[in-house]
Amino acid sequence: MKYNNENKYSFTLDLKGDDGEVWAVVSIIPSKDIGKRDILLMDVCEGNFSVRSITELLNLLMKKHVSFDERKRVLDFLAESLLILEKNDL
Repeated sequence: MKYNNENKYSFTLDLKGDDGEVWAVVSIIPSKDIGKRDILLMDVCEGNFSVRSITELLNLLMKKHVSFDERKRVLDFLAESLLILEKNDL
């Protein structure tokens, strides 16, 4: 996980293919609606996708044939990042 700034307002996670090349990035950023977060999947080849929920992101990753272990890694990243962002809001 990368912290994009010292205040930890946004987080990114690189998704790598079998060849070790980054094919996409999952990002969590503050939403324009105060207190909410946007989850983005930035695919190198296909462009950016904004998802409404963690479930929608996991379904999108499944359609892209992302392995179970990699989807679990994304889920762990989301849980940890959202928890940190929530604590920063207090």
